[in-house]
Amino acid sequence: MLENREEELYSKYMAFNDVMLEDHTPLEIAAIMVIQGLTFYKSFLDEEDYQRMVKNIYDKRDEVKTFE
Repeated sequence: MLENREEELYSKYMAFNDVMLEDHTPLEIAAIMVIQGLTFYKSFLDEEDYQRMVKNIYDKRDEVKTFE
């Protein structure tokens, strides 16, 4: 059930990105997405969990795939 919700959310988010790409560059959109993501983590995790999340993101930086 959770997987379907995540897939639905991802699809909606990608559709939103497609609309934003009509007027903005991919780098502009990515900058906003990164700031929003970190702000969500900072707002809803305690400091220890936030630091762990940011470290985990950094540690997995080489596993990030490109869009095809």
